[in-house]
Amino acid sequence: MGNAQPPKWALKFLRWYCREEYLEEIEGDLFEFYYLRLHTSKNSADLFFIWNVMRSFRLINFKKTGLLNNWTMNLFKNYTKIYFRRFRRETSHFLVNIIGLGMGFSILFYILMYVHDEQSIDGFHSKKDRIYRIVDEQKEEDGIHQYVSTPGPLAEALKNEYPSIEEAAHLTYSGSQLLAVGEIRLDDRQWAMASKEIFDILDIEIIAGNPRKEFPGMAGMVVTEDLALRLFGSVDVVGEMVEETNFGPTEVLAVMKQMPKNSSYKFHNIYVTNYEQFPAGWKNFIGSWRGRFTETWVLTNENTDLRNHEVSQDFLSKYLSDDAVENTKYRFQNILDIHLGSVGIERGGMSPRLEIPYSNPSFLSMILWMGLLVLFIAALNYINLSSVQALRRTLEASMRKINGAGNKHLLIQLFFETLLTVMIAYTVAMVLVIIFFPFFLDVAKKELELSLLFSVDFIAYHLGAILIIWFASALLPAIYYSQLKRQLLVLKNAFSGKGDLLRKVLVGVQYALAIFLIIGSLVIYRQLNYVQSKDLGFELDKLITLDINSGAARREFKNIVNGLLENPNVVNASTSSRVPGEWKNIPIAMVGVTQTDALLEFSHYASDHRWLDTYGLELAEGRNFSGSDSQDSLNIIINVKATEILGLEEPVGTSLWVGGSSDTVRMTIIGVMEDFHFKSMYEPIGPVILTSWNNHIRSIDYFTIRYSGNVKETIDRIEMVNTTFDPNTPAELNFLDEQWDRFYQAEESRATLMLIASVLSIIISAFGLFGLINFTVERKTKEIGVRKVLGASVANIVRLVLKDYLVLLTLSLAIAAPFSWWLFSDWLADFAYRIGIGIDLFLIAFVVVLTISFTTVLGRIFRIAKSSPVTSMRYE
Repeated sequence: MGNAQPPKWALKFLRWYCREEYLEEIEGDLFEFYYLRLHTSKNSADLFFIWNVMRSFRLINFKKTGLLNNWTMNLFKNYTKIYFRRFRRETSHFLVNIIGLGMGFSILFYILMYVHDEQSIDGFHSKKDRIYRIVDEQKEEDGIHQYVSTPGPLAEALKNEYPSIEEAAHLTYSGSQLLAVGEIRLDDRQWAMASKEIFDILDIEIIAGNPRKEFPGMAGMVVTEDLALRLFGSVDVVGEMVEETNFGPTEVLAVMKQMPKNSSYKFHNIYVTNYEQFPAGWKNFIGSWRGRFTETWVLTNENTDLRNHEVSQDFLSKYLSDDAVENTKYRFQNILDIHLGSVGIERGGMSPRLEIPYSNPSFLSMILWMGLLVLFIAALNYINLSSVQALRRTLEASMRKINGAGNKHLLIQLFFETLLTVMIAYTVAMVLVIIFFPFFLDVAKKELELSLLFSVDFIAYHLGAILIIWFASALLPAIYYSQLKRQLLVLKNAFSGKGDLLRKVLVGVQYALAIFLIIGSLVIYRQLNYVQSKDLGFELDKLITLDINSGAARREFKNIVNGLLENPNVVNASTSSRVPGEWKNIPIAMVGVTQTDALLEFSHYASDHRWLDTYGLELAEGRNFSGSDSQDSLNIIINVKATEILGLEEPVGTSLWVGGSSDTVRMTIIGVMEDFHFKSMYEPIGPVILTSWNNHIRSIDYFTIRYSGNVKETIDRIEMVNTTFDPNTPAELNFLDEQWDRFYQAEESRATLMLIASVLSIIISAFGLFGLINFTVERKTKEIGVRKVLGASVANIVRLVLKDYLVLLTLSLAIAAPFSWWLFSDWLADFAYRIGIGIDLFLIAFVVVLTISFTTVLGRIFRIAKSSPVTSMRYE
């Protein structure tokens, strides 16, 4: 205890900063307090010693240096007084700068939080650099298609063939599930089937039990705490049985934490599967290299980088047929690349549901650049106004030079004053961020914590933004300010023409960026409005879908449909295997004109005879199903696109060979329906084949109800009918138009962010223009007086002041227009159906900037123009 010493680094720090005349006294006191606390605890004594060293870190205790001597401190004190005196005298100028910079900072920080969150999706996995998902690339008739669903045997084969792969696992999904314990019945889609190795690959935090233990039957369950509470009322459920699941009665093997907010998947439960216990049909399907049964995930060894590598040809040749080898590639996609690198990859029906939809990296880059542009516009605004203010302070600068100040002192003063402005603006930005944070979350559709903004990850962003804006904003006006000469003392406006060209260039850049942001917002909003209002080929509104989640509902589907039709609110009701806008996969049927033809992939729908009328789908020729099961079973309806692909000039009456997963059947075309959009506008309309509900490809999976009148009464009727014929399965209802909106939900939030950024950039530019025209008018005050004496009208004077800015605005449009056209044409290329970028967009942007900018300054111009010419001529 007697040899104990305080932390050496803290003592060295104290001796480094403390003045010699104070050190002995302060150090003695600190040691005395240290040894008193040492009797209680060494750790406590150390902490309090460090705390006291920090408390002593005050200006009065600092060693004298060239920077912190009394003269320097008095100098900065003097600069501060001058700054706030000018603030009171020129409040409008300072408020324009501070509010502009504050809005720029706040928009940038909001966008940085958005981008950070997008880039951190799935980044919580501890082995993230070694985790890969396999992407299946298939060369097909209409081009290259990519799928995340892969053959069932792929995982085991990769682990056996690649020594660099430590683990491999399946991750699979197959629609809605029903869970039942006693009276409690839950319907859920946030689940997956997986092999137990998935727990060695992904960070799924287990809080009780063991997901790798042996169990009887086809599957065991790992459930979240929340699901355990909902089913059992407790989290102590390891070993309990869930009485009804997709696999019958199933044992709970373990309880897991809910997946983090930045996880693409958020499973409520995971079935750990034992495929050896599956029925023979399922085992055959799972074991086939021809199907796409599951997502395949692998964990590589340390220091193994397989990012975007492809599985070798030797591997493909060993496991696939010769035809498949030519058309197949398997590539490794790192888990960190999934969220921003999966545009164009088809998920398939066996992929677990995504909680966070994939994002477009080009869109993310666009948003980030827009945030930087808004701050850049604010900085340009400040540079322009500050350079103007520097030129107006010739008298002050000259007096300082006469009294011995050098250029260095003038530069220090300008940099110090700029730092004060930037820090006040930064404080305003933090207040704005905190106040509008709930609004930001609502617009961005994010679940973020405000603490993210003040986290360690963001410190560099804060410091970088402050330092860059500080130096960039101070440099130009400081240079102008420091070049004043003593002999110019008597000339109030001696430097009034300095820097005009550079200021005009900066204003032009501001205009060009504002026009670019407006055009971008208009393009995005018009495109989203186009895809959401475009004729889909069917009537989307007032449609409710009811999932078929049990065999009972499938067996009783005719009675359910008839029961629904008895309600006066129900206009029509039907059943089908899929619905347009399907959020699961749309099954594929293989179609050919002859049995020897290479079969083509058509999207397949199975339905009853009411389906076309329920959706308002029109027939181009032929007829609908009759409603007779025996007559309809071998009849089909195809869309116009299918007739074009098959080359059928008179399709009605033609026979086609239609293949499912097990057999190929000859079927007759009885009708051709008009094309309709059954996927998002990112994808073109493809060929569709419609079979009767009793087909050999896919069973029915949905009811669709078209309603009119009271929505609540309609839903009550649906639930009552569902309970009557399927009492054990809760009704799973969706409004179809809301499901379609999910296609574009992410784009809508980003477009709104861009619109807000555009509006703020215009406001900031208007602030700057107001200040600049004030300066211009002030410079031309005497000229305006002379012109009025000589007979100039108010209109002539307004034209005199604004003409230069109108020329600048026109030149800015000429610069921004081609760049905007190039960039946003590239973004529109992702949509199969898109708007054109017409000249009207550029004219709207021009008029918006012209109107908003000039409206803010016309009042000032009119006031000067209408003032007495005698007052104007005596200005100097």
